[in-house]
Amino acid sequence: MKRRLFLSGSTAAALGLAGCGGGGGGSAGATDLATGGVLTSTSQGVAQPTPVSSSLPAKILGCYYTAFATGGYRISDIPSEFNVIYLFHAKPNGDTVNGSWNNVGDGSFKFEHYSEVPAADIQACRSRGQKVILTVGGAQAGFNFNTRQKSQNFVASFQDMYNRLGGLDGCDFNNFEANIGSSPAEMVWISQQLKALYGPDFAITAPPQPNSAEDRAMLKAMADAGVLNWAGPQYYDWSGFNAPGFITNRTNDWVGDLGADKVILGLAANYGNGPSLQDCIREWDAVRIAHPNIRGMFCWSAQLNLQGGNVWGSTMKGML
Repeated sequence: MKRRLFLSGSTAAALGLAGCGGGGGGSAGATDLATGGVLTSTSQGVAQPTPVSSSLPAKILGCYYTAFATGGYRISDIPSEFNVIYLFHAKPNGDTVNGSWNNVGDGSFKFEHYSEVPAADIQACRSRGQKVILTVGGAQAGFNFNTRQKSQNFVASFQDMYNRLGGLDGCDFNNFEANIGSSPAEMVWISQQLKALYGPDFAITAPPQPNSAEDRAMLKAMADAGVLNWAGPQYYDWSGFNAPGFITNRTNDWVGDLGADKVILGLAANYGNGPSLQDCIREWDAVRIAHPNIRGMFCWSAQLNLQGGNVWGSTMKGML
């Protein structure tokens, strides 16, 4: 079963890194993808999409919904405890190379599961107050945005996916996983375009590898540019995540870079290769004491949480 957001070959990297401060800053307006001019409702013949209707939650309880393995659960079955749903995932738009989509194509992305996750279900979630954020990238589906043309192609393709899904509340960047990387300048530019298109409350998020110095540097650059809403380091699918105090100590580093209000914990619900419920409770308690403004948490995955009777969701909601 395909499930992971990413796999890293260097899980021990940066274990000794200390936080080095975080910052704010403002984002620039979007530019026309071809000319550099300001986007309008008729730019390149694309109608201005419906903007995000309300502000983002002050505290996040999220989950990843795998469109390729619904397991009998619709996205609209996700319990109301969750106020953020990550729709996983869109992939680079190109032919695979040795079974991988990594860096194939021209920077445009595609979503292949409109039948499994119809727009009506997404809008049902949004209408009851749950934010739906589309993840781009994942295991064997990464992409390095290192030219403006690739970035322009991505934004144009995201507009198409947004419209076909009836509207979304954010973009979750998982394209730089497994040391694929991406240009921080291009990631900032793409994020600026999306926020200008869909409004300042359109969420820009990412689920980085917790121990990756490269991921931390990129997300700090995005935070410093004022375009990152939050990052959720993933404490699952590698060894060592459940050692007492590890999640707490690593979170200290991310908070040092980004600020507590831009960090959530990537945890697991009813998932064998992630922290147990008791691990999650222990580490969340410690993190919350150290950082009262910590933004929240998410779990992998929505379907596994439902298979476990929503025990994780109801328990962690009570602790949020």
